[in-house]
Amino acid sequence: MSTLHVKSKTGDYPVVADGHVLEKLGEHLVALNTPKDTRVTIITDETVGQLPFAKTAIQSIEDAGYRTQCLEVPAGDQSKSLAVASTLYPKLLAFGMRRSDLIVALGGGVIGDLAGFIAATYLRGIAFVQAPTTLLAHDSSIGGKVGVNLPEGKNLVGAFYPPRAVLYDLSALAHLPARQWINGMAEVIKHGIIGNPQLFEQLEAQPLTSCPDAAVLEPILTAAMKVKIDVVEADEREASRRQVLNIGHTLGHAIEQRSHYQLGHGEAVSIGLVLEAKLAVARGLLDEQTARRIEVVLANHGLPTAPPRDDWNEVAALIDVDKKHGSTLWTFALPTAIGDVAIVKDVSKAEVEVVYQRALEEAE
Repeated sequence: MSTLHVKSKTGDYPVVADGHVLEKLGEHLVALNTPKDTRVTIITDETVGQLPFAKTAIQSIEDAGYRTQCLEVPAGDQSKSLAVASTLYPKLLAFGMRRSDLIVALGGGVIGDLAGFIAATYLRGIAFVQAPTTLLAHDSSIGGKVGVNLPEGKNLVGAFYPPRAVLYDLSALAHLPARQWINGMAEVIKHGIIGNPQLFEQLEAQPLTSCPDAAVLEPILTAAMKVKIDVVEADEREASRRQVLNIGHTLGHAIEQRSHYQLGHGEAVSIGLVLEAKLAVARGLLDEQTARRIEVVLANHGLPTAPPRDDWNEVAALIDVDKKHGSTLWTFALPTAIGDVAIVKDVSKAEVEVVYQRALEEAE
């Protein structure tokens, strides 16, 4: 078992990762000094809710003496919405949830963001615990960003609201379909690019195209999560340094949305990482060999690296809506080396279009 700690202005919290978290979830809540009269609402999706480990987790909480309800929402990005959130608030009220009670987010990034948003806004804020069950969620569960999407764009309504704890059961990852696993690897690789060259080189040498044994997986995920934690602790509310975590996401979010979410989040981020590496080369910030290494390691994990044949103006319009931009110029996190990223705030639409169109031509 590995335990990391995140320092937060609103309260430090542990990140626990091992292969037995969910079967001991109730014990973990007790260890967090959760009073026995606490009502616990588990929010999950209809897919995760039917898996054996979910039933084990719920039983563990009940066995610890907590009054528990489980709320399921449809699986998929469409549930990360104000409409779905609005159906859950009345159920919290009907269960008698008070400000002293607790929400457990059991699932992937969509569930973590949705449940965290509900926790941040119900009764002006109640505690919640992240219990991630996907590889992608090793990233999204840490750092306190919660929120929902609007039709106009991703994560446009939300808050910074750290959890009481992140309780990560690595055995749950063995249940992931192959495509979900590969999507998650995009974020692991991203963390190597941001701040851990050794992690990146390990994934170059030995691609993880399927879930390995816990003994292999735990140190890799611990290294990736440590990169995220170091960045978040330095800049919790994304005033400066935390923007490096957006690498691959400025273009990736727009591409993901334009695909109507037919592309997975990690697939879109992979394309974004490649395009943004090419943009860094065009700007003289990165050498072509390193950009090629980024592209190859993503491809070797089964991730797409070429942009879809889409209307550039439609992609650009979605970038304009992104909350990270406050002027006619765009802000990008661009790699300068494996392990180092620069924040560039004067990127023009025209220079990104050149990179995008050239990538399309190269893919022909």
